Amino acid sequence: MEEAIKTMVGFYMNAAKGRKNLKPKVFGNLVKGQLNNALQNLDNPSAFASFLQRVDKDADGRVSFEEYMNTIGGVANKMSELHVARQKPAVEEEASSSLPLIGKQKPSLLQPLSMSSTEPSSNLENAMQLMIQTFHKYSGKEGDKFTLSRGELKELLTEELGNYLGNAQDKDAVDKVMGDLDANNDGEVDFTEFIILVGALTVACNDFFNDKKPEESK
Repeated sequence: MEEAIKTMVGFYMNAAKGRKNLKPKVFGNLVKGQLNNALQNLDNPSAFASFLQRVDKDADGRVSFEEYMNTIGGVANKMSELHVARQKPAVEEEASSSLPLIGKQKPSLLQPLSMSSTEPSSNLENAMQLMIQTFHKYSGKEGDKFTLSRGELKELLTEELGNYLGNAQDKDAVDKVMGDLDANNDGEVDFTEFIILVGALTVACNDFFNDKKPEESK
């Protein structure tokens, strides 16, 4: 799973070119190039504007790393629901009624990633698939296949990201996240929350986000 995280972060960093956020055009080029099988109609100006409005939570006209990870999480969450629906047909109707991000507003923009696509999966889509597989490897142990208990999540992070977290630059931040997991041991974490949590851990573990000053909206 560490390689999947490096891939997701790497695309953002390469697009950002030293800045902490992405201009709309840069973000658009990223998603069009790397989420071609998962998103559609983004060449339509009004469709993209609607999509960007949902992504840009703080309405600053830029896409931050957190907003980028939330976008990845929202799209991947739908893919995750479909993954479970294929295993449990009874939940298919429920899964199709809860589209993430752009899907809630314009379902035609969302095209769930599937093996029926004639286009090969991009590196980012492959990374998302790996995150989904890892999530369900642990969520499938007990209870709801859509969620992880806090204990299951801690096990996942320890088993799959032990080296990554051990080499964190900001160990206090990592300790805080892991401590929060212990403090809320009776909670449940869905796939979107899992992706956002991974993003928070990534920030804590990555030199790029720790060493640079927040200037960057040039």
